[in-house]
Amino acid sequence: MSGSPGQEAGAAPPAAGASVAPEPDVGEAVPVPTGESPEELRPSPAPSRVAPPRTGPTPTRGPDLSRPAPPPPTEAARSTRSTPTPRNTSAPRSSPRSAPQARRGTTIRIGTWSAGVVRGGQDEVDACRSAVQWAGPELGAEDGYEMRTAVVVGHDYCGFDRFATLAVGTDVEISTPRGTWTYRVYGHHLTPGRGAPAAGLYWGDLTLQSCVGPDTGFSYLMRV
Repeated sequence: MSGSPGQEAGAAPPAAGASVAPEPDVGEAVPVPTGESPEELRPSPAPSRVAPPRTGPTPTRGPDLSRPAPPPPTEAARSTRSTPTPRNTSAPRSSPRSAPQARRGTTIRIGTWSAGVVRGGQDEVDACRSAVQWAGPELGAEDGYEMRTAVVVGHDYCGFDRFATLAVGTDVEISTPRGTWTYRVYGHHLTPGRGAPAAGLYWGDLTLQSCVGPDTGFSYLMRV
């Protein structure tokens, strides 16, 4: 006599009252335990294109780049400056002396554009005369792997807005009295707000910082 469906011929029928485990549907895949926890099976997050804020030593506080451009001089101030000062022509004129040689400073070059670089603080940034090395070791002695990043900043309305918008792969040359070095842009970061806090956002061998529109931008470079 043939058995019920799923029961092999000749097998004894189950005892009365005994539970029978349901057989799996042939069309369904039976999960196979792997011994790994759900956390181990969770896929790793995709790496970010720009490194996140680092941890370690106390982050450097950035400059206040939110300050507006100074107002233009008034008409009275312009007329006062344009009034020539009388010269005393009766005094004998001394023989001309050769002007002292100007000390060679630090210059940053991006393509055909260039500007001087001075080390300083907020007053030098607001003066708009030069780009300012805000933090870090001497240029040429930096080491991004050791978190020794040189930081050069400038207001966008002083002509330094390019610091925040350099294309990846752009070469930047810096000449100092100690030598000349070339740096290459490898990434960017944009944080909302003009003059936003920059602590923890200085990366690479060199970081260039300026405002870009309503935000603050950073270009990250490595020495090549």
